[in-house]
Amino acid sequence: MLTEKIKLEADETILTQVRKHWFIIFGQLFWLVFAIFLPALFYNTLSNISALQLLIDLFQRIPGNVIVFGYAVWVLLLWMGIFTVWTNYYLDVWTITNKRLIAIDQHGLFHRETASFRLERLQDMNVEINGIIATFLDYGILEAQTAGGDDDKFRATGLPHPRELKSLILEASDVLLDEYKTPAHISGT
Repeated sequence: MLTEKIKLEADETILTQVRKHWFIIFGQLFWLVFAIFLPALFYNTLSNISALQLLIDLFQRIPGNVIVFGYAVWVLLLWMGIFTVWTNYYLDVWTITNKRLIAIDQHGLFHRETASFRLERLQDMNVEINGIIATFLDYGILEAQTAGGDDDKFRATGLPHPRELKSLILEASDVLLDEYKTPAHISGT
């Protein structure tokens, strides 16, 4: 898994890893699976409309193995789409440690962006939950901004329980900042 590829510092521990909410992948996969049955629905709809009899006759003159081959190509393309959606879902991960936030964004099959920032640089966090479904299923957008410029924003859409994640990140950031405020030689007394 991707966790083994992340180089952690000596005293750094992973607090949680988060992927997109299951409803996000369900919505994408639903339409791809539905598209598998579109050719059959299209043919049945055409056969029930008498005005398109010429098109029906054309379909009946095509040899059966050509239709089966075309349908197999259609299903293969949709299967590749399903695999790409699953790969993007599985490899998009936010890893929250006690010192950093690590965002791995998969874009397609061969493009991955990895970014991280230290929690002591955290300046602002926003949570957006838009819509009835997102409210009921508790998923939304989590945006974290560092003390750098405008381009230092980390944005993840479709994360489950974004308010709890925000609390976890802010709590880890506060603990880390408290450690920096307390000198090491005084903390033992």
